[in-house]
Amino acid sequence: MKIATWNVNGIRARAIAFEHWIQARRPDVLCLQEIKAHPDQIPAGIRDIRGYTSRWHGARGGYSGVSIHVSESLGETEYSVPHFDEETRVLQARVGGLTVVNVYTPLGQKSYRQKIEFLGSLVHYIDALCYEGENVILCGDLNVAHRDADVHPEMYVEDMLCTRPDERSMIDALHALGLKDLFRHHHPDEQHAYSWWPYYGGARARNVGWRIDYILAPSAIAGTSTGCWIQREESSSDHSPVLAEIGPVNNSGKTAGKSGRKSGGNAPGSAAAKDK
Repeated sequence: MKIATWNVNGIRARAIAFEHWIQARRPDVLCLQEIKAHPDQIPAGIRDIRGYTSRWHGARGGYSGVSIHVSESLGETEYSVPHFDEETRVLQARVGGLTVVNVYTPLGQKSYRQKIEFLGSLVHYIDALCYEGENVILCGDLNVAHRDADVHPEMYVEDMLCTRPDERSMIDALHALGLKDLFRHHHPDEQHAYSWWPYYGGARARNVGWRIDYILAPSAIAGTSTGCWIQREESSSDHSPVLAEIGPVNNSGKTAGKSGRKSGGNAPGSAAAKDK
């Protein structure tokens, strides 16, 4: 199964590139971020993609927004918006034994507190899903560079946004729930592997960027993965897609979360319980 995530930085500007990319790559599950459009503003040619079910979750005003696209070959898909969503930043799909959560984290430039609270809510929500025994795949632009190696040295400044300890601790917390960063799972020591580049200074051509786009999966699923790649050749956005391949889902390989329990219903007062 192929799972991909891509911050398109405006789906209307990226419509042709998006259509060409999805037809060429044919991911089974695709998560988009920063679509910057309300569903009825999506260009007609890509609003309903042949062979996929799609859920567009965006608002008018050209800001934020996410979507998930699932191959019809995977069967029925249940889409929902988790309760902690704000500014159309979170969307979920349950399909084929997986719960795919697509996230576009605030940068934190306007409100750093908003970013930390959002990431904290995300961690609690993922913990609740894991408590219920769901096979969680977390995709998206988390706007956090987890390691110093995920930022080009030319761009690194101490205490800058996306690298602060309290931001990085949220990625640590997701790892503590049993989720693995699939790119680092396959490329633990790779240097200069980035998924976002600024538009100025010829940054992409010089590969001066950040790695802030992720696919995270439970250890049992990571163990079936045959690879995870940043597709730098797709350069129409300031982000490139990240694509991972995983094997068949084994429903006995549940993740436990902080609670240490694999199943048994909703955690009392949990986010997942409230979302049902």
